[in-house]
Amino acid sequence: MPVVLRCARALFASLFAAATLSRAAACCLAASLLLPATASAQLRRDTGPIAPPPFALAAPDDALAVDFNPAALSFLRTWSVVYAGSAGPENDALDQAGHAIYAATPLLFGVSIGAGAFTRTLSDGRGTIGAGSLALAWSPDANWGFGADVRFLTQTAGFSGSLDGAVAVDLAASWRPSPTLAVSFLARDLTASAYSDPLRGNVPRSFVLAAALRPFGTNALTLDVAGAVDTNQRVGIRGAASLRVPSFGDLLASVEANDVGAGNADVVVSAGLRVQWDQLSVAGGVLIGPTANGGPGAFWSARLEGATRPGLPRERYVLDLKLSVGSERQMVAMVLQLDRALHDPRIAGVVLRAQGSPVPMAYAQELRLLITSLRAAGKHVVCHLEAGTGGELYACAGADRTVVDPAGGVRLVGPSSDVLLLGDVLQNVGVRADFVRIGRFKSAVEQLQNHRSSDSARLERGALLDSIYTRFTSDLGRDLGVSAERAAALVDGGPYLADEAVAAHLIDATADTHELDAIVADVMGASYTRRYALPENAERSWGVQGRVGVVVIDGDIVDGDNIDVPFIGIHMTGGDTAVRTIDALAADPTVRAIVLRVDSPGGSALASDRMWRAVVRARLRKPVICSMGAVAASGGYFVAAAADEIWADPATITGSIGIFFGKVDFAPLAARLGVAIESSGRGRHAGAESLYRAFTPEERALLAQKIRVLYRQFLSRVSAGRTASGHPMTATRVDALGRGRVYSGDVARHEGLVDHLGGLASAIARARTLGGLGDDSAVVVLPRRPSSLLEYVLGDTLSGSGASASALEPLDADTLSAETDGDAQANSAALLALPAELRAVLGSVVAMQHVRAGGALARMPFDVAIH
Repeated sequence: MPVVLRCARALFASLFAAATLSRAAACCLAASLLLPATASAQLRRDTGPIAPPPFALAAPDDALAVDFNPAALSFLRTWSVVYAGSAGPENDALDQAGHAIYAATPLLFGVSIGAGAFTRTLSDGRGTIGAGSLALAWSPDANWGFGADVRFLTQTAGFSGSLDGAVAVDLAASWRPSPTLAVSFLARDLTASAYSDPLRGNVPRSFVLAAALRPFGTNALTLDVAGAVDTNQRVGIRGAASLRVPSFGDLLASVEANDVGAGNADVVVSAGLRVQWDQLSVAGGVLIGPTANGGPGAFWSARLEGATRPGLPRERYVLDLKLSVGSERQMVAMVLQLDRALHDPRIAGVVLRAQGSPVPMAYAQELRLLITSLRAAGKHVVCHLEAGTGGELYACAGADRTVVDPAGGVRLVGPSSDVLLLGDVLQNVGVRADFVRIGRFKSAVEQLQNHRSSDSARLERGALLDSIYTRFTSDLGRDLGVSAERAAALVDGGPYLADEAVAAHLIDATADTHELDAIVADVMGASYTRRYALPENAERSWGVQGRVGVVVIDGDIVDGDNIDVPFIGIHMTGGDTAVRTIDALAADPTVRAIVLRVDSPGGSALASDRMWRAVVRARLRKPVICSMGAVAASGGYFVAAAADEIWADPATITGSIGIFFGKVDFAPLAARLGVAIESSGRGRHAGAESLYRAFTPEERALLAQKIRVLYRQFLSRVSAGRTASGHPMTATRVDALGRGRVYSGDVARHEGLVDHLGGLASAIARARTLGGLGDDSAVVVLPRRPSSLLEYVLGDTLSGSGASASALEPLDADTLSAETDGDAQANSAALLALPAELRAVLGSVVAMQHVRAGGALARMPFDVAIH
């Protein structure tokens, strides 16, 4: 037991020592190489495992890393189990024959664990050696990994089992600075020197420096070289290569020379191949040992892991996804999944299952574009509606086949706008709304002051609905193969029961979930397996390859850090969080282009301006593209205006360039309730921000003057941003388009506020082009949102609201889906059943409470929905 405790302490202490060790590695190895060489070297160790298949010692990518390079475990993307066996060459003096099994998996926070066992037959009649291994690894970022491995050995027969009970500890550090280079340093057998073998003497400590190179930056060819030296002044060298064979697997080869410089070097050559099929691979080959007249040996292995690798032609499948896009994060996750489906040759088609969720018109347009792109790429799309909304029908009308549940229907009733006006209610209860605004269309304050909308506000909403409705009927008619007039008549005839929708040719047929398989097979032309998630790729690039960084700016814009309120699904973007994220992505050399995904009605003018400046700084270093979602108005458009290009959906609510400031005064309510308020202050305007008195005429005039200054700043920011992006626009022109007015994306593009029509997928494709990236390059989405109730409680401790250049891990579609699933865990179904309008007002109140005192607001007043 004392031995076990000492080893456990050594295992955990090794992680803390690894950082220091890695920096001293080069010095230690250089000094060791100056020592004279004598007999047998240490690439093959008395305490070590059997001869493995040829692999890159600097960067093993599966559970073999447990005993060969524990630092590499920290870079694993998924679990893996490996069995390996070997039969050594005749007269083998290197003791290579035996069997081994290893298992490893990543955990949380960059920590990975592994375990293994092996048994090895010894030459010279010394019996066998067996060992159990435990490994622990940690990666602080995508470039560095540290690990430790502890082996508990037993020896049977031969010289009283001189290694029986021995404990060997290895430490390792790996550095992967780029997709083409990986370097590892290994310090091995640090605690085994007390044990000795009568034939071979003491177990020496050994040190290995290994480097792997991928000259093409991909896994097509991997070259690996390593040098070893031990405390008995013995030297060994090793070289290995892996060549990818398309639609098959890999060719493997390695050569190692032990006892280099001793005049009688032991050389071992191995060569073979690995066949890969999905998550399983099998490898085998020959071993040629150091004896001149000995016959060859052999090695073999099998690997099973939780993700796929390229190899034999894979079974194609159909990706089955729930169409759930109720929030911006869910929409981003859906776009990334469909974008992968578009470029993944294994995916024959997509099934989208809509469950009657409200879909903002802009999101529906993005989905429609993606469905069109999938079909253009030869991938069939089937949509299944339960009780379909107008947005779901619009998105799916262009699919190969659209079906509805027999008991469902289609709630096709057209676009609508809802504004809650609380002026009379607040006045009746004794609350006085006191605001100053710029722009006759800046109607946000009317919700708190009026009992009916102003003529300007109604004119603005009417024009917006006209534009959205025209686009809606035009696109729907085109997808259904009818005129826009006929599409408008279909809208007027809604809602529809299932049979009525089929009779009106809105839907192709009725089908429940049990009948869907036959329909999918008919559309796809064959029966394919349906998968409900994208398979993960087990192969991980060294370091971080070039990728696109997506910054999500969603919900109200507030000062400080992001705000996440569980149970009612309120997400707000904090200016501090967004600025940190943009600056980190701008500084990260692996991020070749940035996409701002703005889906916000605005909020704090101060936070918006700070984000605008961060975008301007980022543009000096790399392209910045803005993708506007359902709404990018007021402060949301303020931020977007700084980008090189602005992309919007035709229905994106855009503009609302204007400012307002104010407060609510509870003094009348307090008086009605008999509550006395005594206020004291010094200075002419003391108490101006108090909630228990109104603004004085002088204060209102002063506020109006400051609001005009802020409005002119807003105009200048938009003018400067549009002009710098190559679309000159004077402040006078911005003012003519501003004054609080909102536009659809269609109109905004015509007026020069938007450059291109298209969704997030289009913006990412454009960013990849400008950044010189491939169509399937990685995407990192920040800032992270809580993905569970625990993360809501612990906040930044787990999820991290900001970003640093050293912690920008690629976020794939599955990971982002987990975050959006976390929203569902954190939101109470009962509270989400509240009317959307009421939740929107509640969100506005919470947002106003997180704007710094005296801060002006740049926010849009209303929402448009298709029910």
